Amino acid sequence: MIIKSQKDNSRNIVVDALVLGIYEDVKSVREDLQILDEKIGNAIQSLIRDEEFKGKNSELTVIHTLGKIPAKKIILVGLGKTKDFNDDTVRKVAATAIRAANKSKCKTVAFDLLNGITNLEIKKSSQCICEGSLLGLYSFNKYKTNNENKQAYVNEIYILTNEDNNKIEEGILVGEALAKGTILARDLVNEPANHLTPTEMANIANKVAKDNGFEIEILEREDLDRLGMGCFVAVTQGTEQPPKLVVLKYNGGKKDDEVLALVGKGLTFDSGGISIKPSAGMEEMKGDMAGAAAVLGAMHTIGKLKPKINVIAVLGLCENMPSGRAIKPGDVVTSMAGKTVEIINTDAEGRLVLADCMGYAKKLGATKIVDLATLTGACLVALGTTTTALITNNEEWMGQLVKAANEANEMVWQLPSYPEYGELIKSSIADLKNTGGRYAGTITAGLFIGEFAGETPWVHMDIAGTAWSAKEAGYSAKGGTGVAVRTLYYLARNLEN
Repeated sequence: MIIKSQKDNSRNIVVDALVLGIYEDVKSVREDLQILDEKIGNAIQSLIRDEEFKGKNSELTVIHTLGKIPAKKIILVGLGKTKDFNDDTVRKVAATAIRAANKSKCKTVAFDLLNGITNLEIKKSSQCICEGSLLGLYSFNKYKTNNENKQAYVNEIYILTNEDNNKIEEGILVGEALAKGTILARDLVNEPANHLTPTEMANIANKVAKDNGFEIEILEREDLDRLGMGCFVAVTQGTEQPPKLVVLKYNGGKKDDEVLALVGKGLTFDSGGISIKPSAGMEEMKGDMAGAAAVLGAMHTIGKLKPKINVIAVLGLCENMPSGRAIKPGDVVTSMAGKTVEIINTDAEGRLVLADCMGYAKKLGATKIVDLATLTGACLVALGTTTTALITNNEEWMGQLVKAANEANEMVWQLPSYPEYGELIKSSIADLKNTGGRYAGTITAGLFIGEFAGETPWVHMDIAGTAWSAKEAGYSAKGGTGVAVRTLYYLARNLEN
C-alpha cells in the first residue's frame, strides 16, 4: 500500500476515484472546486441544490465523470455539520469513501479534503485520512478460500495539496503507525483459539519485539511457580496449553525516568472453567485476550513513533478450561504479592491473571500502571458497546488517561471506587474473594485488581463492551476493534520528557 501526499489539484489528478467532502450546512460547492464542477456539468452543485446530497456525516454519492476530468469517478462524502466536525469525522469519512472505492474495484484514490477542512491542522487531518483509509480497508479473511473475498483493490492513496508541506508526510507517518498497531490488535482478537494459543501469541510478541528493538522476556509455567504466581497458575491448571507471561521493554527515556507499565489480560480462550459458560456465544471467547492485543498493538505503534519514555508491557497469556485438574469454586490460592484469594467463580479468571501480572510489573519498576481487560459482562450492561469503563486509585493519573482517550476519540467513563465497594470482595476464609456478587460487578472486579496496585498510580480499563463490534460501522469492521491502541499511544506520548 502506498500512501503519500501529492502536489496536484483535483482537476488534473489521474486516479480511479477522487474523494471530495461537503458539509451539511454549506449549500454551495467550495470555491476551489467550482472549475472542476463546471467541467462535469455542475453535477455537484445540482446534487446540493436539489437536496439529493445533503452532506450528512458519511453520506455518500458516486459520480461518474465520463472522461470530462482525468479522475474516473468522484466519491462525494458528507462531512456533517461544521460545528460537530472533528478529527474522528475525518477517520469515518475516509473509511466510508475507501470502502466505496474498493467495492468499485478502484486501485488509485485521491483525497481532496485538506482545503475544505477549516478547524483541523494539516498534520492531524492527514493522519486521520491515513488511519481511516487503512482501517476502512481492513477485513479478517485469512481463512477464506475464495480469492474474490480476500482481495483489496485499492493500493495507492494520495492526499492532495496545493503546496509542498512536510506536515502532511508527518501526519501520514503517525496515521500509518496507529492504524497498523490497531490492525495488529484486530487480527489477534479475530484469530481462532486453535491457531492463536498462548505460545503462538508469545511468538508474535517476540516478532514485535525484534521488529522494534525491544527487550523481551518470556516466562514459562515453571517460572510462574518459582515466582509464587499462584493466582495466574491456578487459572491455567485445566488446560493442555502452557501459559506464558511476556514482558516487552521499550527504553525511550532516561534511566531514572518514570516507567509506564501496560498490563494486558490475554485469555486466548475462556470457557469459564468449571463454572462453564453457556454455549451460546462461547465462540467469541477467542477474543478474551483483547486487553493483551491492545497492549501489543500499542507497543508496535510506540516502537515506530518512539516517544521519549520508558514503557514495559506485561501480557498474561493462557487458557481457562475445565478438566480434572482445573481450579474449583471454594479453592484458595496465593498471589505473588502474598495475598490469599478464595475462588467463588472460576469464570472470574481474568482478574486472577492480572493480579500476578500487576505484581510482576511492580517488581520490574513500574511507577504508573494501566491494565486492560475484557473483564466483565456487567460492563456491557452498564455502558453498552461504545464506552470503556475506568477505575482508579489516583485521580491525577486518571485525568491523564482520560485526556489521552479524548485525544484518541475513544469514549471512556470513570466508575466510582468508594471503600464500601471493597467490602464486597472480602472473604470470610481468605484475604479476598474473586467475585463480589452480581451487584456493581464491573466496579468490584476492577477494585480486586486494584488491591495489587498498592500505592502505585493505576487505572483499570474494562474493554468488554468496546473490544468487539457486531457489525461494520465507521472505521470499525465486524469483529475485533483494536480499541485502546490509540489511547495508550497518546498516553505514552503525553508522558514523554
